[in-house]
Amino acid sequence: MFGLRESLDMLLEEGLSNVFARHARIAGGVRRAVEAWGLSLAARSPELYSDTVSAIYVPEGFDSDTLTAHAYDTYAVSFGVGLGQMAGKVFRIGHLGVLTDVMALSGLAAIEMAMKDLDYPIELGAGVAAAQDHYRNAAKVGLSEAA
Repeated sequence: MFGLRESLDMLLEEGLSNVFARHARIAGGVRRAVEAWGLSLAARSPELYSDTVSAIYVPEGFDSDTLTAHAYDTYAVSFGVGLGQMAGKVFRIGHLGVLTDVMALSGLAAIEMAMKDLDYPIELGAGVAAAQDHYRNAAKVGLSEAA
């Protein structure tokens, strides 16, 4: 009950509209990273995108379970696996909860390193840079609104 009370206090202190905006902003950065990697989301169109989690297809010939295991074993970062018929085809990046832009960048960097370690056809740093641009632009909007 104390934990529930604290989590509700945190939500109310930040404000629900701010929480939803933060999740949308972080999700947008993840989507920019996926695009920069040349990968695709399982959600095929923007109206299907989730601000809570992104499922990302790995390239043909790669196994997403190997990727998530490598990321965990090598960099101590956990990513979601594909479930059911998506097993081995997608990995999941969550962008919900007490998460900041910088924390999301850390996860993107970790999965990017793991992909490069496993010879994925990506450019190291491309996804992180795309997400950084997204977060910087979102911060500029926030600063201009505050001015």
